[in-house]
Amino acid sequence: MTRFNKPVFKFNPYSGFAGVATSLLVLLLVVLPAVTLVTGCAEQVKVSGDDTQLVSKNVTKGGREAIYPDDRPSEPDGKVVYEKLSCAECHGADGKGVSGKSTLDLTSKEYMRKQKPIDQYMFLAFGKDGLTHPLTLEKASSQQTWNLVYYVRSLATPLLPMGTKDYEQVVAVFGGNCAVCHGPKGYGDGPLNKYNVLEPNPANFQNYRRFYDRTDDVLYDHIANGIKWEGMPGFLGKEDKAKKVKFDEAYIWKLVAYVRAFHSTNKSLLAASGAAKDAQADSAKPDEAKKDEAKPAGETK
Repeated sequence: MTRFNKPVFKFNPYSGFAGVATSLLVLLLVVLPAVTLVTGCAEQVKVSGDDTQLVSKNVTKGGREAIYPDDRPSEPDGKVVYEKLSCAECHGADGKGVSGKSTLDLTSKEYMRKQKPIDQYMFLAFGKDGLTHPLTLEKASSQQTWNLVYYVRSLATPLLPMGTKDYEQVVAVFGGNCAVCHGPKGYGDGPLNKYNVLEPNPANFQNYRRFYDRTDDVLYDHIANGIKWEGMPGFLGKEDKAKKVKFDEAYIWKLVAYVRAFHSTNKSLLAASGAAKDAQADSAKPDEAKKDEAKPAGETK
């Protein structure tokens, strides 16, 4: 019996019409991007309008949410914003309020100690239902609004109300009683919390989101009475005999002011403190050294 094998047809894509089509496709894939690149470089897209038309505040403004500062708000800079936005027209230059325009006394400690910085920011930036008040974000940046918040707070509760000598004492008292857990700069990295062994971790005073959501009254309560479930001891009524300090109500408020110093800054006071230190160091120099410094350049004994 004779067996017949089925014919086998082989298709070569590179032969005939199929080969030509494939070659053209490869050529287009190579040439087309190069042509596009050259054409793109040769032509420039022209956009009409100046920068003020192209850029809008709404692009970076965000929604109705707080934009936290990158650095500590400045009280002196906040005073500039207070003047720029003409806040004194209603609140007065001293913050006590103008008759017929505002009954709010911004210098009241009882009022200000119950206010959260974040609530004050939200009110100034976005307003509050039922109340009519100019919105700061229409004329000022988010950082400037935070500066304004802390300037307004300083009218009632100054950041550092105790003066240079008392401030230095509070620094020492904080270092001997608080920094062991919270760290000298307030990051919650004190010696007792090395390698994050404490649970929960001590509060990080540099955490703006946490402490902008605290009133001064709350900070006072935490320092005075402690937080038992977090291991925070209460200091009210105790005494630091080495530094001759009794933690009474007045001194607890000094510690509150010191903690708030981690959240804002008074540049003018810091400069004054530095000048005071320089003056103190200068007064400690021997008289001969002072005479030498007073001599004109090039003069010798």
